[in-house]
Formats: sequence, structure tokens, C-alpha cells
Amino acid sequence: MTYFSRFMINPQRRGAWKLLRSPQAMHAAVMATLPPDTDYSEGRILWRLDESQHAPVLYMLSPEKPDFSALVEQSGWQTRPGESAHYGRLLAKLDNGQEWAFRLTANPVKRHTNKQTGKREVFPHVTVAQQQAWIRERAPQWGFEVIPSVEGQDVEECPMVSSRQDLAFARRNADGKVGKVTHRKAQFDGALRITDVELFRKSLLSGMGRGKAYGMGLLTLAPLSR
Repeated sequence: MTYFSRFMINPQRRGAWKLLRSPQAMHAAVMATLPPDTDYSEGRILWRLDESQHAPVLYMLSPEKPDFSALVEQSGWQTRPGESAHYGRLLAKLDNGQEWAFRLTANPVKRHTNKQTGKREVFPHVTVAQQQAWIRERAPQWGFEVIPSVEGQDVEECPMVSSRQDLAFARRNADGKVGKVTHRKAQFDGALRITDVELFRKSLLSGMGRGKAYGMGLLTLAPLSR
């Protein structure tokens, strides 16, 4: 059974500083909220950090209900232990043609074949227009289409790229060598219409794009008001 959870982070706690500055540390903390024998056959852990008016908020999708007790001790408030809800309730009411407001933090990239080596290489999209085009082009393979969120808006201006950030950190490869990993993160806010509800449900559970271990790929929905 899949759960959607929300946890408020106390930025005044020393433990929170490390989590907010390091996607690797946050990934480890998120994974530690579930036991090691968790069954991931129906979906992986997805997470995202959002800035809110009061404090950073961790959103999380997981195949079991997470235990936030360690996070509370490290970076939270005893009076805000986190909250979780059955995600299946939302999945069950989705249908083709429905329109929703959405937010997605993703890693927009393009792939090219190196003519000299023959290897496929990954490059980040740099401009806002490139990043907007990236999600519009890939939306159908995830079961939806991007639509204007306000009347009269040009679809080529959709969705809004509300924030952008480069994440760079060291990671040890399978051969033991340490290399630099860089993700160009973009936060999309806009509106969508469901075109293939079964595919859309699967995409919500599996995440969208690259960098899922580092806080990207989780798409959240809200009622659309025009």
C-alpha cells in the first residue's frame, strides 16, 4: 500500500543544515524511514523538498508508511511528527480528461551520441524555454499533456519554471573511483490534463525523469482553479 507523507523541517536544528545542503544526506535520511526489508515491487521511494511560508517541507511517496521519529530528533519538531495518507485514494479518483494543477521538480536533460566514441551522453537543458519544451514533449509518455493554467496563456509558455538550481556532489562509482555528479534541477508549476489514466498512475508511482534518488521525479497534484 502506497503512502503520501508530509514532514516539516526545522531549519534551526543543526541536523537540518546537513540535510538541506546535501541531497545525498537527505536521500539517506529518507531511506532510513522505512525498514530494510521493504517491498519495492509496486513503487519506489520518491521525495521532494519544497519551500513554504513557515519552513521547508519534505514530501514523500513510499510503499510503506514511513517512521519519521529519527527525522524528528534530527531536524524536526516534536509537535510536528509528520503525517501520512493512503495514496490509493487519489489514484482511484483519477480519470481521463481531468485537469489538475501540478508541481514537478525534475532534471531536464537531452541525450546525444558521441560521434567519436559511439557512446550516449547526457547534457542538461540550460534555458527556461528548453526546460519547458522538455516537459511538454515528454508529458504524453507519462499519461498527460501540459495545458495553460490561466485563460489566454500560450501553451509554449507553459508550465512555469518557478525555480532552478544546480546540484553538484561527489559519488563513488561501481569501480571504486570517486566522480563528480551534477544535476540541473528545475521546478515546474502548471496545469495538466490526463490523457492515459493507467499510464499516468504508473508514472506517479515510478517518478518522472532522472535524479529520483536526489529529490526529483515526484509530481504532486492540486485542484485547478481558473
